[in-house]
Amino acid sequence: MKSKRTPTNFEAFLPIIVMALMVLVGNIIMGIRLEFLLIIASIFSAIIAIRVGISWDEMMSAYTKKFSDAFPAILILIAIGGVVGTWMFSGTVPMMIYYGLKFLNPKFVVVTAFLVTALVSTFTGTSWGSAATSGVAFMGIAQSMGIPLPVVAGAIISGAFFGDKVSPVSDTTNLSAMSSEITVYEHIKGMLPNVIISGALSLIAFTIVGSYYFNGNSELTDTTLKIMSDLNSIYNFNIAMLIPPIIVFGGGYFGISPLLLMLGSSITAMLIGVFSNGFLFNDAANALISGFNISMAESVGINVVDITPRLLGLLNRGGFASMMGGAVLFCFLAMPFGSFMEVSGALDKVVQQMSKAITGVFSLTTVTFFTGGIMNGITGNGQFSIMTTGQLFKESFKKQGVPLSVLSRTMENSMTLLESLLPWHVIAIYMSTTLGVFTTEYVKWSFFNIFGIFVFFIQTYMLSRKLNKSNTSSISEYETAANETI
Repeated sequence: MKSKRTPTNFEAFLPIIVMALMVLVGNIIMGIRLEFLLIIASIFSAIIAIRVGISWDEMMSAYTKKFSDAFPAILILIAIGGVVGTWMFSGTVPMMIYYGLKFLNPKFVVVTAFLVTALVSTFTGTSWGSAATSGVAFMGIAQSMGIPLPVVAGAIISGAFFGDKVSPVSDTTNLSAMSSEITVYEHIKGMLPNVIISGALSLIAFTIVGSYYFNGNSELTDTTLKIMSDLNSIYNFNIAMLIPPIIVFGGGYFGISPLLLMLGSSITAMLIGVFSNGFLFNDAANALISGFNISMAESVGINVVDITPRLLGLLNRGGFASMMGGAVLFCFLAMPFGSFMEVSGALDKVVQQMSKAITGVFSLTTVTFFTGGIMNGITGNGQFSIMTTGQLFKESFKKQGVPLSVLSRTMENSMTLLESLLPWHVIAIYMSTTLGVFTTEYVKWSFFNIFGIFVFFIQTYMLSRKLNKSNTSSISEYETAANETI
């Protein structure tokens, strides 16, 4: 047995550097598949673990535990695939696409995608669910109108995380408050200035971008009219098709398990597809497992040959299998990297070295932000990063007289603003798989996330200057100073 030791600084930071370089050079520049790069990054992480005396069995045990902790989230990923497939089968998403094409001006599709997804996410507290429902519908609308899909994906992701950050039923909102020993409403109050400013900037940006891609003619093209005609012939649009999303959104507001809601919504959508559209029950089961296919409409006398080819990309999607071969596979390949970093002590070393940079309020907040971001990026588990970061820095915030609401918003920002921008993160993988756009393509259009990071640091810098000048040690007075700064 090789004796164990603490990794050196070089050993601790090397896997992170390798991962960043491979994503930048290998994936973005050279186009090498991210799945392969994740395997290489995990090998580097494993080599470091072996060098410091960690056995293979210990690494596998750490990986198994990581996967076990993530298993509930993986089940939700798979269930969302079923939701997409069955909602296509029932006509729920096609109806949204149909009426979106009928009433939406192309000039406002991008900004409307942002607003609607933000609203849905606020009420349900889930960025995942809002992207998989209203997000998928808007991607279909954009594809039908010829609007660049990465732009709309960026708007959807921006709206999804806007709502997730201010929703009182969001898991990350409640976890950030709990880890900081404040109420959820104190946390939301502290988040509002950043969210409102970033949201307003995003609203302006998406309005400008939407106008840029608008060709000035609000008349529907022949292709769009053909799509609407085909949708109307395949589905018997009616109000019952709204029941599946009502189940998800209404139940989510009342705190019912997302997994149960998604399964219940999928079964309801299967029944609607059979009794409302006349599809076969056999096909309903196939839509849940393998995803919807336009050929299922042949059972009601539709000649698939006459259907516009563009509908294939809109409707042929979803199913448990789509997530098993996409997002879940990525989870399998991404988790070893973080697991080996943790078990080798490299992650602790990285946090320890970053903590040495704390010299004041601004550096404390900055180090907290990047520590949470690195932990989340490495482990792929935002809940873990929030809880761990809170434990690490809570006393430092108290000692420096910084309101704990600043800690809570720092932790949540380090999670929600960053994770969808990291191509290897499970959230980014999920968004990419669900919306059909690579992470590297939608990153520059995720205005809310980008603006949010800049606004957070500007806000933090101004607050730190105010706090450093203050002669009082009262937490309430510091909070007043923070509000005045904002």
